[in-house]
Amino acid sequence: MHRRLLPALALTAGLMAAAPAGAQIVQPPVFIDTVSLSLEAEDWVKTETARVSLIVDAAGSGAEASQLRPELLKAAASVADKAEWRILRLDRRQDEAGLDRWQAELEARLPEAQLAGLADRAKKVSRPGLQVRIGGVAFDPTLTETEAVRSRLREELYGKVTAELGRLAKVFPDRQFRVTGIDFSEEPMPKLMSSRMAMAPARGMEVEDIVEEGVQEKLHLTARVTLGAFAVPPDAPPPAPVPPKQP
Repeated sequence: MHRRLLPALALTAGLMAAAPAGAQIVQPPVFIDTVSLSLEAEDWVKTETARVSLIVDAAGSGAEASQLRPELLKAAASVADKAEWRILRLDRRQDEAGLDRWQAELEARLPEAQLAGLADRAKKVSRPGLQVRIGGVAFDPTLTETEAVRSRLREELYGKVTAELGRLAKVFPDRQFRVTGIDFSEEPMPKLMSSRMAMAPARGMEVEDIVEEGVQEKLHLTARVTLGAFAVPPDAPPPAPVPPKQP
């Protein structure tokens, strides 16, 4: 049995249980004619900021542990003072000499204008007992930037669905097709630029050597649409109930 008929059949069974004995039950209309199609839309997601990570290696005694977090944030601010740095990871171990060694990872989003000279600033901040280096740079769009494009694509697909309903009304003027289901799916796009940027420090390349202005990603959205027509047109008057037979 087609799964789209189950809600209507369940409703019918409930009406039959609640109806007076001998009364004729008028079944609610169900979808029997369906049209399925796939619609697609795509657009570019542009980001003006890059996700930058810093790796900081620090060494010291246990008494200096309370000052470690302020030192990490101060070092990160020296690399980019207008960024909002967050500590993502802070690992601690003790070496053979009894000194505590930490490795921290910090992350922030920086505009393209602040990426120039990023590696040099990290080197200048480094000192004995505190080494700072660039962990990676990736032009991944923010969630807000991606959601704005995704909403725009859904609106475009809704317009295509409305146009398809208009075409069906011309071809089948005696039916009343309507939307019975829309399933959205997103095709993942390869992040070539992000991978290239993230590998830059490992290859010894300067960040400013490979930064390209106006980095974009393509977002591809697919809508699987089902349009259905009622077995009984919704505006058709229901048949009059048949009165129960007299005993």
